[in-house]
Amino acid sequence: MKNMYVLLILLFLVKILNAQTAIQFSGITWNVRNGSGGPGPNLWSDSPNSVWVDADGQLHLKIRKAGSLYYCSEVYTQQSFGHGEYRFYVAGNMENYDPEIVVGLFTYETDTREIDIEFSRWGNPANMAGWYTVQPVVAGNQQNFAMNQASDSTTHKFTWGSSNIFFQSYQEHSATLPTSENLIKEWNYTGNYIPPVGNERLHINFWLFGGHSPVNQQEAELVITSVFVPAATSVNEIEDFKNMKIYPNPFADKFTLEVAENVKVGEIILSNSTGREILRQQLTGKQTGIDLGKYPSGIYCVKLISDWEVKVQKIIKK
Repeated sequence: MKNMYVLLILLFLVKILNAQTAIQFSGITWNVRNGSGGPGPNLWSDSPNSVWVDADGQLHLKIRKAGSLYYCSEVYTQQSFGHGEYRFYVAGNMENYDPEIVVGLFTYETDTREIDIEFSRWGNPANMAGWYTVQPVVAGNQQNFAMNQASDSTTHKFTWGSSNIFFQSYQEHSATLPTSENLIKEWNYTGNYIPPVGNERLHINFWLFGGHSPVNQQEAELVITSVFVPAATSVNEIEDFKNMKIYPNPFADKFTLEVAENVKVGEIILSNSTGREILRQQLTGKQTGIDLGKYPSGIYCVKLISDWEVKVQKIIKK
């Protein structure tokens, strides 16, 4: 009987050690943070009650209370993507969060190699909620702005180059700014602190300023509909993926994706022009046929993923 108790304890410990540590979202593998520490400092939870992807492929992060303690949430990519456009489709009104709450959309390698889009009032309800920052925070490295949200969906992005970082936020979800009336804020940073491409990771976090409890003492939730990252930048793209073919393009209802014969495993992800995932399937060999007959005409994004390799191509349905 004693041995049985020991076995049950060991199985329980194995279950704890095998708790959620990574998720798939927007065709990217993300690590889920657990433990304690900054920013804040805060407690961080990798529980599925704190971080999950729903049936529509949307990412949910929670600030959750357990007993008398609040637990925050953060995910970060297993790979770096380097220069290019990072785009985030956010659901909900960023101005309605408790003044102690912080939303972070950012790349991070070190405290001085960091590009931030953040939404917070930093404990002061009078502060505007929007922030663009290139670390470190010195004169000229930060822009603060009011969101003035007209709906519960916004797009936020930055395009990181070697000589500038262009930030932009606008109403609704779309790949590019629909009209000037939709613009919330834009800022072109050309200062002296543009980080070089290195070992940075893309992060999304949802936390409490200074580790303070929310003023309203309520739990909160952040929903990210989808994320786009630079296509195959700083990813070790193999030659076989570079030779990927899609035909016909434009197409009527069906198209074929072709790869080299030695590529055995790969996942195909189709997204529409707003970034919403509409289809996900495995390669079926050298040629994989895909039917989009039930979807409307327009521009779609095809992403092929295998381990660390990524290939992205746009297609047009007539």
